[in-house]
Amino acid sequence: MNRIFISYRSADGTKDASRLADDLGDVFGAEQVFLDRHDLRGGGSWREAIASAIGKRPVVLLLITPAFFGARHDDGHLRIEDADDPVRGEIQSAIAAGATLMPLRVDGAPMPTADSLPEPLRSVTEWHALPLRTDDWSALDLPRVVADIERLGVPRAAPEKSAGTAGKRRLVLSSGIALAAVAGAGILLRSAYPPVDATAPLSVVPNTLDGDWFLVSTDGQRTPAHLRQRGDTVELRTEPVRIDSRPEWANYIASLAADGTQLSHVRYTARGEIFGDELDMALMLISGDGSFEVAGGNLHVRKSADARILDGKVSLNTGDEEVVRLERAR
Repeated sequence: MNRIFISYRSADGTKDASRLADDLGDVFGAEQVFLDRHDLRGGGSWREAIASAIGKRPVVLLLITPAFFGARHDDGHLRIEDADDPVRGEIQSAIAAGATLMPLRVDGAPMPTADSLPEPLRSVTEWHALPLRTDDWSALDLPRVVADIERLGVPRAAPEKSAGTAGKRRLVLSSGIALAAVAGAGILLRSAYPPVDATAPLSVVPNTLDGDWFLVSTDGQRTPAHLRQRGDTVELRTEPVRIDSRPEWANYIASLAADGTQLSHVRYTARGEIFGDELDMALMLISGDGSFEVAGGNLHVRKSADARILDGKVSLNTGDEEVVRLERAR
């Protein structure tokens, strides 16, 4: 069953679309990845495939190249404005199927503005776009795409057991439930203890990140957190953090209350992999009772020499970024 769909403009996106399909097929299994390689696209095969995925939460990756929305006819008319344009047909089918859209900005291609698109496609601009760069494809960008797809519930393919692959480290993120902060929340991850004194005698470097940590908000609220490491995989989870007395959350909480949903606490969870001294995690901020997701993003940090401090930043799905620090509690 196809769960992952790749939409691209053949004028300048074929190579990247094929590469992405192959890479995602290696992770999730080729049977879960749909890429229409025919010249006449956006027609029956795409519509039938994505219609069959309704109820299975399909994920549609939009390869944003210069021609994706910008391709023109000889007379200057934009192709995306044609009712029978293949790319337009794919996007409209995806929206109709209730798919999650994931725009991927190929090598810095800009996202369009809403008013530059036909009205049925304007919701595309409401989705957070991720980078997909040739130079950072395998090391940074593909792992983040994989993590977000996993967070959306698409399972990995069962690993193949062979002598040649046993113990081989995968250069992609593990399943990603994600941690993020709502823009302006002003939350830092740090311990209740002061930073390690660089002039103090050297201590034994821990060989694992397992242990107790603290999440401390800017208003001084301290919440226990725990890191769990198994091999190269690391998970982070906090106790619920009370947020209903914070002014920066007031509008969001009120909007939920208008729909009958109550929110007083949030919980931070994350899962990712260690790459040398760096840790890349898919992040999710969820309601305190775990009943719904609040926001998502990515956490990327670097270990200190003594493995007691993790410094880095959170990249939010709102497009905002925030500096973070994690310190061991003991």
